[in-house]
Amino acid sequence: MRPFTLFLFSLLSHLTLQAQSDTLYVNDTHNLVLIFPEPITRAVTGHPHYQFGYDKDTPERLGLLQGHAGADSNLLVLTEDGLAYSFALAYRERLQEGHRFVKVGESIGTVEPEKPLDSLFQNPMPSLGSDTPQYRKASAYFLERNRSALKSKRKDGIILSLRDMAYYGKETYIVMDIENRSDIDFEVDFVQVFKTHGNPRKKSSYQKLAMEPLYKYLTPGLVKVGQKQRFIYVLPKFTVGNSEKLVVELREKRGSRHIRLHWH
Repeated sequence: MRPFTLFLFSLLSHLTLQAQSDTLYVNDTHNLVLIFPEPITRAVTGHPHYQFGYDKDTPERLGLLQGHAGADSNLLVLTEDGLAYSFALAYRERLQEGHRFVKVGESIGTVEPEKPLDSLFQNPMPSLGSDTPQYRKASAYFLERNRSALKSKRKDGIILSLRDMAYYGKETYIVMDIENRSDIDFEVDFVQVFKTHGNPRKKSSYQKLAMEPLYKYLTPGLVKVGQKQRFIYVLPKFTVGNSEKLVVELREKRGSRHIRLHWH
């Protein structure tokens, strides 16, 4: 059984459903402040368009939620008393509320006390560069999800697509694919992911940071004519702010073809 299927099955089996999901409306210019009855221990969103910030080192009751225009999603929050809260997420240009005190009665159930909260999540991923079953299984799961591309860039008959960005544990799984619609096989020299800040025309304020993957899954060496190959980079968890962009660069090994894809 796939890791995320196991995760959902484990979660549902330990929750006693008591309420329907509520919808939180957010945007990218204001924080929606959520204040829970007890400190937050875990929180995950279903799509990278939505970010929920909370103190992971010293659990507190307060969390900050933002989101970008795009598909609706959901938020799952676990608190120290074992209660779980589930909310639907949707983008709105105008917020209906700036803060919200979440009540105990809004929880969807409890986690059995004999099961630690960490049991609902995979064990922390191992050290840099390790080829582990956890990375492979999670990568295989995300690779099979059929998602519309977040962004694609075509040049010289080569299409580079950013298919998905998924948060899992302390990592971000970036799903990409390369499609060759040219008349010549494409030999991959490198695929590099960067995060940029500012305007490249203003060199004094522009920053470009290379993001080294913890793990690569099914990275192609050669994409033949008419073929498409999908692969995954696992990176330390990150978010892309309002003034930031994610950049993926693809370069041909023995040739001049070079593609640069920008996303935010």
